[in-house]
Amino acid sequence: MSAKKQSGSKKTATTVKTPPAKEKAAPKPGPDFFERPGRQVWYLFLGILVCIAFIVFKDYLLFHKLFLFKDIGSDTLNTFYPNLVESSEYLKKFGTLSWSFNIGMGQDGTTFAIGDPFNFILYLFPTSKVAWLLGYKEFVKIVLAGSVFCLYLRSLGVGLFPAVAGALMFAFSGYMIVGGQWYTFSFEALNMAFALLSFEFLFRKNIPWFFPVSYFLMGIYSPFNMMNVTVFLVIYTVFRYQQENREGVKGLMVLFLKMAGLGVIGVAMSAPAMFESVKVMVESARVSGPESYFATLSSSPVFGLVDPLQLGTCVMRFFSSDMLGTADAYKGLDNYLEGPLFYCGIPCLLLVPLLFGYLEKKQRILFGVMLAIWLLPIFFPYFRKAFWFFSGDYYRTYSLYVALIFIIFSVTCLDKLAKQKHLNIILLASVAISLILIQLFPYFDDKRAISSGIASGAKIYVLAYAVVFFWMSRQKNDIPKFVFLFILVTELSWFSSVSVNRGATVKSSEWKDKTGYNDYSNDAIAFIKNKDASPFYRVDKSFGSSPAEHVSLNDAMVQGYYSTSSYYSFNQKYYLQYMRTNQVISPNNESESRWCNGLINRPILQCLNSDKYILAKEPMYGTNDPIHDSIAKFGDVIVYKNKFPLPLGFCYDKYIKYSNFEKFSLTQKDFTSCRAAVINDADTALVRNLKEIGLQDSLLPFEFTQAQLKGDLMSLKQDTLNISSFNPAHIKGSIGLKSEKLMYLSIPYDIGWHIKVDGTPQTAILIGNGMMGILLKPGKHQVELDYEPPYRKESGLLAITGLLLYGGLAFGNYKMRKRASDKKQE
Repeated sequence: MSAKKQSGSKKTATTVKTPPAKEKAAPKPGPDFFERPGRQVWYLFLGILVCIAFIVFKDYLLFHKLFLFKDIGSDTLNTFYPNLVESSEYLKKFGTLSWSFNIGMGQDGTTFAIGDPFNFILYLFPTSKVAWLLGYKEFVKIVLAGSVFCLYLRSLGVGLFPAVAGALMFAFSGYMIVGGQWYTFSFEALNMAFALLSFEFLFRKNIPWFFPVSYFLMGIYSPFNMMNVTVFLVIYTVFRYQQENREGVKGLMVLFLKMAGLGVIGVAMSAPAMFESVKVMVESARVSGPESYFATLSSSPVFGLVDPLQLGTCVMRFFSSDMLGTADAYKGLDNYLEGPLFYCGIPCLLLVPLLFGYLEKKQRILFGVMLAIWLLPIFFPYFRKAFWFFSGDYYRTYSLYVALIFIIFSVTCLDKLAKQKHLNIILLASVAISLILIQLFPYFDDKRAISSGIASGAKIYVLAYAVVFFWMSRQKNDIPKFVFLFILVTELSWFSSVSVNRGATVKSSEWKDKTGYNDYSNDAIAFIKNKDASPFYRVDKSFGSSPAEHVSLNDAMVQGYYSTSSYYSFNQKYYLQYMRTNQVISPNNESESRWCNGLINRPILQCLNSDKYILAKEPMYGTNDPIHDSIAKFGDVIVYKNKFPLPLGFCYDKYIKYSNFEKFSLTQKDFTSCRAAVINDADTALVRNLKEIGLQDSLLPFEFTQAQLKGDLMSLKQDTLNISSFNPAHIKGSIGLKSEKLMYLSIPYDIGWHIKVDGTPQTAILIGNGMMGILLKPGKHQVELDYEPPYRKESGLLAITGLLLYGGLAFGNYKMRKRASDKKQE
């Protein structure tokens, strides 16, 4: 029985099979390096950014060289550096910015110091250190610009990898690197990056705090640039609104109203600096003077096509700022610094066309219109001139906007490509081949115009990037991204270094030698100041001390004396009027309105304008010179002294109408100015008690003698202003007169000057169509001259109002967000 049971149990038993082991599911790929949480990518980006910047600026950061250029970049030595020294010294001495006699024959120096706020960091250092720190200033701006632009690109919603690439291309674009050699353009680019970031915060997150700050920075930099940025932002806003598929004109109008209101707050905060800049620009020869280009530029044909030289320059400077040569070797349109600065990395040239392969029809039209708007002025120059309101035939600023559009479009494409979206290999190959062929087109008559080394490198980079982009579209790991960044770093480092590290920079050893601004002029000036304790006189030079290839006219700012020459884009209006009236400069030559040699070649006008000493390297005057004596020599510098210099203020008892004065020859003008004040016809009623002389009273040219000149100058010297207290913006003195006379002040007319005679305000009269005059009654008088930059009080109140509005905006926005947060928690 037990056996049966055993047997039955065998029959009923089932065989238990062990199930096969389940295959382990393949782990899901984690996020790539560039999308992992954490700050690793930011550290990598900042490391690369700083590394490239150090490679490019190494010699300046280690003080082997100074970021000053003797070649076509001579403005660094001839205007920007002198302005920095002048502003630094003025602030240290007087604590605020105001009138300075170191600028031409006198000008408000406020606009010289404001513009690039980074300058105020330099002003904290001893003035002797300013030149050594210029490289650091540009280094910092590049790092900041790249960082801000990366944040902006991230605000667009693109991945970290394309944002990093785009920020690097922006930081080392032609506008930042070559334009940065004029110092201000790099700050303009940084401003633009911040403006775009501020807009995206407002547009996408409704955060308004940053937008007024962007307009504040634009206001203190340049009101004209602020208008250009506004034009760009209007177009960009419409583009972004459509790109985000937002509907309704009402929403767009509300956005524009927000931008306008916030912009007004920023403009109000910048009012003190902005008003000064507006005044200088409006009064400048380039805007309102007879030399203005407006009529010429606005009359060019609207749809006149670009010429081959200009087109070739534009094309080549997309590939590299140095494709057509570096500095003085540049063979393109205009000059190295003022030609097109479109370069923003060779990847952009491939990615922009490739982007259109990813876009749907509606988006393709939107992006195409945006691109066409900014490329149109390349082919039809009229629109580029109109962009500058016909004040000049410039590429700057416009170049920045073209580069921005290319980078933004490229980053959009790279973001899609990095996500392994399929890339059309035929399109890629076509674009790459086209970019190589376009470089071979014969744009230039000079076959050596193109730099062969840079051109070969550009072609290799086009092919290398094409291969990497194809690889990136097929490869799921990070390797092609790192390869791309490596190639990009080599390109940016190489091309930027070529631009910055050329042979014409100032070496540190040169700056310490007895040359340049450290030449024997300083010994001569020290001798003059030790010998002559007069409160005011001017010194002119027949040579420039700057080591640049172009002569310097701003030596007075660096070497610490008052002069009559000036090189500045916005020279004081009445200073130029005086120079034109006396035929020192031509009324129709815009260049001379910037490069004004002063009175160095006009001895009689030197006497009338306190030009007491002349410095020369070659004998200037013969032994029988009636006006100058040679009194000393230091090294190669000869010191001449004027025998008949008149002080800052002296008096006329006669006048001549300007309409009559205009009819004289140059020699007649000089001698007549020693006998009578030149009064505008409309002001003759103010001086009716003085004797008028006419055309018939002028001496004939052959009657002009040394004795006559000496007699006239000695007569003018009888009644002069005795200065008791002098600083450039506050002058006090006394004078005694036996009869009514007109006191001439060799100070360019400016509405900021306030004059009191015996405590009573008095209006200045225009003399010589440029200088100031005061009508004085017989007797002893106390005269006070005080300069206050025009509209400073009004602009100060406006700035306070802007700050209060900004504070209210910030507080209101904070309360609103806190209320919204509390409701969510409930």
